[in-house]
Amino acid sequence: MKTHEIREPAVLMTAAERMQIDANGITARNSVIPIDCLSKRELQVAHKIMEGRSNKVIASELFISERTVKFHCANIYKKLNISNRSVLIACCFRTLYQDVASL
Repeated sequence: MKTHEIREPAVLMTAAERMQIDANGITARNSVIPIDCLSKRELQVAHKIMEGRSNKVIASELFISERTVKFHCANIYKKLNISNRSVLIACCFRTLYQDVASL
């Protein structure tokens, strides 16, 4: 039986936010994850995930195999230190909510 580690969801960070943090000398590496660490194709897959598409639909829309989509998903989760697509969606909505709340 496998047990899964429960992690606190991370917050995605835009380039402007990272520049502001760097300028102020604040280090928040554990709570903020830069989304620009993803490749172009990984970003495309991540956007399709956020639109609620299944791996099969993503594969047909991007003209790649379903196995390749799974490979990109695994890379996205590893790079962003998240565990599944629900956490990815939650992090993106949290980032959007913070942007709107700061206006």
